[in-house]
Amino acid sequence: MNQAKKLLFYLVLNVIVSAVTILAVLFIWEKTHLKDVLLDTGGGQEAVSAASEGPAPTEDTGGQLIQISEVGGIGNLATEYVRLTRPNGDPEDTVSLQNWKIKDENNHEYVILEQSGLPSLELHGQGAVNIYTKEGSSNPIELYLGLSDAIWQPGETVSLIDPEGNVHDTYIIP
Repeated sequence: MNQAKKLLFYLVLNVIVSAVTILAVLFIWEKTHLKDVLLDTGGGQEAVSAASEGPAPTEDTGGQLIQISEVGGIGNLATEYVRLTRPNGDPEDTVSLQNWKIKDENNHEYVILEQSGLPSLELHGQGAVNIYTKEGSSNPIELYLGLSDAIWQPGETVSLIDPEGNVHDTYIIP
């Protein structure tokens, strides 16, 4: 009987330790941006880039340096973002985001680095950066525009404008 009590004690202890460990991992997962990096957090609100409606881009697609690959969390300030990627290129090549803008259909323009507060940012080949609508501390993989309201709506066209003022890519939010 004494051995059965010991076994029961260790089983209960194992369950408690396992539960605490799982809860700690889930808490860390939810409170950090690790899940955004490891998972595609589009939440089923994926859109189709107007530039990629045809065949997939290749190295000779007219030199597209940066593209809008996703707009997620539409209409929800807490999760709304635009993801910019470098679809082609050597990982050692970089493109400065200085004076690049994103623009909506109502001609609201957001100068990416100016709005985010970073003095400079270089996007490496095959790299990506998320631009969140909400306030936050910008870093090399997450920029925050510092706005108080969500700005993107279903059916809206998001444009990426290069420093020369040319529309570099467009993205239609579904």
